[in-house]
Amino acid sequence: MIDILFWLIISFVAALVGAALGRLVTLRTYSPLTRLLLFVTLGYLVLAYLLLGLGLLGLLQPGPVLVVLVILLLVGLTAFRTLWRDLCAVSSRLRHALLASSARWLYWFLLLFVLASLPVALAPPAGLDWDGLAEHLAMAKEWVKAGRIIPLWYEHHSQFPATLQMLYALALLFRGAAAAKLFHFSFGLIALGAVFVLTRRHISPQAAPWAAAVLAATPVFSWLMGAAYVDLPIVACVLLSVHFFLEWISSGAVRDAALSGLLAGAAMAFKMQGVPYFGLLLIFAVYIAWRGRRQKTPRWGAVAIFGAVGLLVASPWYIKSWVITGNPVYPFAYSTFGGKQWSVQQAEWYRHHQLQFGVGELPSRRELGAMPWYARIFVGPRQPLRLLLAPFNFTFNPPPFTDPVSPVAVIMFFSIGPLYLIFTPMLLAFCGRPAKLKVLLILFGLLWIWWLYSMQQSRYLLPTMALLAPAAAYVLHRCTQHKGVLRGTTLAVVTTWLAIILLIKAISLYTALPVVAGTVNREQYLAASLAPYPVISYVNSHTPPDAKVISYGEVRLFYLERDYLWGDPVYHRMIIYGTMTGPEELLAAYNRLGITYVLYQPKLLNRLSAEREPVGPLLQAALEEGYLSEVVVPAAYRGYRLLEVTKEGRQVDY
Repeated sequence: MIDILFWLIISFVAALVGAALGRLVTLRTYSPLTRLLLFVTLGYLVLAYLLLGLGLLGLLQPGPVLVVLVILLLVGLTAFRTLWRDLCAVSSRLRHALLASSARWLYWFLLLFVLASLPVALAPPAGLDWDGLAEHLAMAKEWVKAGRIIPLWYEHHSQFPATLQMLYALALLFRGAAAAKLFHFSFGLIALGAVFVLTRRHISPQAAPWAAAVLAATPVFSWLMGAAYVDLPIVACVLLSVHFFLEWISSGAVRDAALSGLLAGAAMAFKMQGVPYFGLLLIFAVYIAWRGRRQKTPRWGAVAIFGAVGLLVASPWYIKSWVITGNPVYPFAYSTFGGKQWSVQQAEWYRHHQLQFGVGELPSRRELGAMPWYARIFVGPRQPLRLLLAPFNFTFNPPPFTDPVSPVAVIMFFSIGPLYLIFTPMLLAFCGRPAKLKVLLILFGLLWIWWLYSMQQSRYLLPTMALLAPAAAYVLHRCTQHKGVLRGTTLAVVTTWLAIILLIKAISLYTALPVVAGTVNREQYLAASLAPYPVISYVNSHTPPDAKVISYGEVRLFYLERDYLWGDPVYHRMIIYGTMTGPEELLAAYNRLGITYVLYQPKLLNRLSAEREPVGPLLQAALEEGYLSEVVVPAAYRGYRLLEVTKEGRQVDY
């Protein structure tokens, strides 16, 4: 309960700050829910950037952070009445929707969905929360421990935009991982509200609850509501940005263009994945201004404001990356910008990994590199027939489009669900489609092509699928207005799928609720649900406080209370294994970096040597020659091996 209270207090302060900033422009023409969503998002953004400033100044500590929070509260209290009025209006309309609306069963589904998601978000991050434990929470923890923003050279993701990670750092500074996860949960709520207001305002008021239900019933969205990832802010900001963009199309008001640009910039500030969304909206804005060039009120000024505001909001992270690494989009575009602790070989490994997602086997890195550029366009998952079948495969054969886990887990947690493909094509059967729905479909089509050729990872398409939710919702609403078989079949399909989503939620709730309620010990929960946790716990309790661990094949090290770095050669150039001729050089590198322990799984070590630098043979030779010694750990540690550095190796130049 303390974590929930902490989250609510910080969120309320953020909303107050957003409301205070909102008073600088006229927002009365927007609905109370639209204003509330804007206030919270803007407040979170301001808070995150202030924390970034403190981190860069080396002041990411409780005292300075509390001072900032108090100042924000005092500033925000000037808009208390504005925020309270909107909160009361939204609460009143929600009560009416639950009790008197003709679509109240959809609102009840959404309420149950949110209530079931909350305990899952409060549970300690475990096995499926891969990126949270490896990257997002882990980097925030390192920054909090250091009291400042420091470059984590072993982890190239730490150079990405990290706006949400600053809120994670705030939570870790005062509470813990559960409170941090609630900030990601917040953006799930904002995304549901954003798709609702977008659909209600621009498509059909009656289709709005359907749109929110379609998004909630997307398995990967549902799973992300309880994870410590950074994807839901992108969904929320893209939806809000498109909402205000459509407002600008109708009104021509510079204010709407500025808000759209601000939120598109926020999407880029939360994750680099927001760049194509901003770029596409900017192209659309230029096209709209060009079409209206003969009107008395040209829109070129609004286009400039859209672009300038978006770039200004996102720029701090990209400038930071440029200063630290020499590359504003590190580690991408290496051939153009270069970048520290990166190389052509690693850029090729990284790109080859991204291209592997999707149906169809990609040629090896060497084979792909030997092909002419035009042949590489249509290979593996990008063969023409597979591109045509991608919508069907993406919907009904989801495992190839995500990280390798069990097919059941993919369907339950990482798939997109059937509602989009089943109902969106039915738009062709209906006449009189809203004009702005066509804009959404064009945006979706172009972003779909971008996704097919960038990285066919299901999670990365979620913001684009969210833009399709209003289209599916419009069809669902129209189908339920018909009588007979069409209405009955539609309701049967939708209610069945919504029931399945709630059942999946119930399964997650059954797992999470005992540890949240305290009836299951946190240590027992983590030991049962996170494979490396037992050996991590052993390291925490049986090694000196100044120990430093290098890990191979396992990056989920958030719970490790020792200094560490990732050892896999794909992540950095701190150790160049390919030039080593023997284990003594490996040990010299370990000594240079202060490494005292090595953690790895033998079954994962083989893949580290395939088409990469020979890590496995070097480790084995170092073990045989006595440079490393086996630390005796119980067999229950699931195959993880812990080695201790026992003597120094021969120094080599780097």
